[in-house]
Amino acid sequence: MKKIILITIVIIFTIIAYAKASPLDAVKKTYSEITTMEATFHQKIFIASLKREREFNGEFLYKRQKGFLWKYKAPKVKYFLYDGRYIWQGEDEKPFIIKEKINKAKTGGTFLDLIEDISKIDEQFTLKQQSKAGELEILELLPKKDGTVNSARVWLDKQNRVRKIEIHEFTGNVNTIEFSSIKINQPIDDAKLIFKPDKQKEIIER
Repeated sequence: MKKIILITIVIIFTIIAYAKASPLDAVKKTYSEITTMEATFHQKIFIASLKREREFNGEFLYKRQKGFLWKYKAPKVKYFLYDGRYIWQGEDEKPFIIKEKINKAKTGGTFLDLIEDISKIDEQFTLKQQSKAGELEILELLPKKDGTVNSARVWLDKQNRVRKIEIHEFTGNVNTIEFSSIKINQPIDDAKLIFKPDKQKEIIER
């Protein structure tokens, strides 16, 4: 699950990178100036091996040079918090929290060393095609390196905001995330991106 979340965030920021070289001036204007992003999301994961779909709801926060929070609220509470140094992973039903230190010297080529230098994120994906469906612009992306993702598609609305992401994995799984209540460049309290210890839970370091 964590890999898919990281891939999704990479794709969101890929839009920012491609916008800088895109003929779509409006997209360039919107995404080249993003410093904060806040949204709710609805996620569907089709699991090919089980031939069934799972659904989730949650919220996403991002602040440049601070980090991000990816939090599931249903069917159960679970979160991934990146504070610039560590990724914290917690779940209401579990008595522990996972703390993973991010060594940027060893994370070359991942979004973790690019989160503060978004202009390099296009090293991860190639823009295969641009098309239009109704009022939405669609970008089709291909990864430049072999990995868990075969391809991805991104839908942009009239305000050039990411509304939907669809990720196709080599396993046959399909991960679809739709965003709503999107807020860009609105104030986000730094405290929301700082881990707050829970004395009742053990912290396990990786």
